[in-house]
Amino acid sequence: MNTAAFIWLLFAIADISAALQHSCNHLIRPGSAIFSGDNQSPFFADVSDKSKQSTSAEDTSEFGQSVPYIPLSQRQSTSSISITPGTNSLDETEMLRKNRTRNIIVAITSFAVSILHYIWQLAHPVTAVEILATMQSQSAPLTSIGNNGKPTVIDFWAPWCENCKVAAPTLKSIEEEYGNSVNFIMVNGDDGRNWPLIQLFGVDAIPHLALLSDRGDVETALIGPMSRNVLRADIDALLAEKDCRVAVQEVAPKPEDEVCHDELPYVMYDAFGNRPESRRINFAEK
Repeated sequence: MNTAAFIWLLFAIADISAALQHSCNHLIRPGSAIFSGDNQSPFFADVSDKSKQSTSAEDTSEFGQSVPYIPLSQRQSTSSISITPGTNSLDETEMLRKNRTRNIIVAITSFAVSILHYIWQLAHPVTAVEILATMQSQSAPLTSIGNNGKPTVIDFWAPWCENCKVAAPTLKSIEEEYGNSVNFIMVNGDDGRNWPLIQLFGVDAIPHLALLSDRGDVETALIGPMSRNVLRADIDALLAEKDCRVAVQEVAPKPEDEVCHDELPYVMYDAFGNRPESRRINFAEK
């Protein structure tokens, strides 16, 4: 049972509880404020009580005793009211019954929809290959490498690669976390059109995760499934801007020898150790 389906089920239970509670609050109870024991509304009961009070006051009053004052307008209103026994109570009972039925139907429908959604998710789970394919369809263009001021993460994968499937959820979460500040590019190794790119980066095993600086320099490659903390630490180092320094002291330092970020805490495979002049990648737009 995945997390999303469990959350949907909790929401469904909450909806049912709220609907049933709302229905119970509108049930008719004997002696409630809506109806009295003789099926009269509180307004009519109040009027009759006032009439009884005035009648008793007039019958028992004697000379010199105070009599409760009843305004003339109120006397006229009470005398002009015509009460149809049972009409009001039946209308309100019918309305409450309809509201209760509607709330129960809404609760049952919500629960049924949530159960169907949960069953559909169990029958159609999102696979790791679908995650990687979706990420590839949303990849940044190759021309963004070294041209938009952002470091780049390139993942070489294949649908048959089990380690690529294991790393898919982690890579997806990293992309959601750093998507606005890092270029994420997915390269399917099974696609023949990507073979020149595979040769350029010296990929001989997958998953192959190439980490490039904002200038397009390939800093390192992480082979195999990596933990979220390792990827986060290396990406944070690439994003940490600082004064450029020369990575390798030479007689005549070259631009590609300048490092303008923190040192990566996790370095694994250097595919450009024998050809440092090719370390800087930049795909010019044609």
